[in-house]
Amino acid sequence: MSKLMMLKLKKWGLFCAAMGAALCCNADEAVLVQRGDIVLTRTDFEAALSVIPKEKRETMSSSLKQTMIFLENVMIYRKLAQEGQEIGLDKDPVIQQEMRQAADRVLGQRRLDAFEAGLKFPDFTAAARERYVTKKAEFLVPEAVRASHILVSIQGRSDEAARARAEEVRKKALAGDDFSMLVKEYSDDPSKENNGGDLGFFGRNKMAKPFEDTAFALSKPGEISPVIQTQFGYHVIRLTEKRPEQQKPFDEVKGGMIKDLRDKFISDAKASHIATIKNDKSIVIYEDAIEAMFKK
Repeated sequence: MSKLMMLKLKKWGLFCAAMGAALCCNADEAVLVQRGDIVLTRTDFEAALSVIPKEKRETMSSSLKQTMIFLENVMIYRKLAQEGQEIGLDKDPVIQQEMRQAADRVLGQRRLDAFEAGLKFPDFTAAARERYVTKKAEFLVPEAVRASHILVSIQGRSDEAARARAEEVRKKALAGDDFSMLVKEYSDDPSKENNGGDLGFFGRNKMAKPFEDTAFALSKPGEISPVIQTQFGYHVIRLTEKRPEQQKPFDEVKGGMIKDLRDKFISDAKASHIATIKNDKSIVIYEDAIEAMFKK
């Protein structure tokens, strides 16, 4: 372990042995942190880590800083638990039940994990293909267009002046002037500095209705639209590319569909197993005793 790591551990007031001479609770397991008679081993670390969501667990395992903070928190709770025992909290019947139920939750979850690990999965490919064929609409890529535009704002201009300016720009575009240069000279769209007037691909219901209708009405790349008006001002649109509605290839969506089918298979299997426990005819519910709790 580096000197920097040792210094960080000492800042907590914790002890961590050097790599070559780590303390061990047995011949194989190294102690990670020690505070007096409290010891945290690799197994303690892994057990505490197992209750953290997977994505956070992966972040933890790749960050020395996060791992050290995590170990500090584990140590704090281990010490607090020790203090709780010293003042007899572990003898309280309610707290004993809380601890028992916490153990039940951990063991119960691990049982579900083992149940999932023991499942035999069918080949989901055929089911995925059937869904692909029978529910084609789920895998359609809607039609889209890519266009550039010039916006002439009515801010600081009369409506007539704005329209006239837009018509002037359109005439120049139709005459073959470089559209990107016209954008730089005439467009009032503040985003032109970043995109040069290029709006990229967009589908239906993404733009103001008059703009959308005009853009989708264009048919050939390079075609220039009439001047149109929206709440933003007057626009001249140049079509860059038109992409028709198309269905995604099966190989592109197969992986996601198989994952969905697998997840549903697991969820249904667990639900079925839990239902057998829940619906066990030997379960007796003492309603009088339960109702009595609410009458106090």
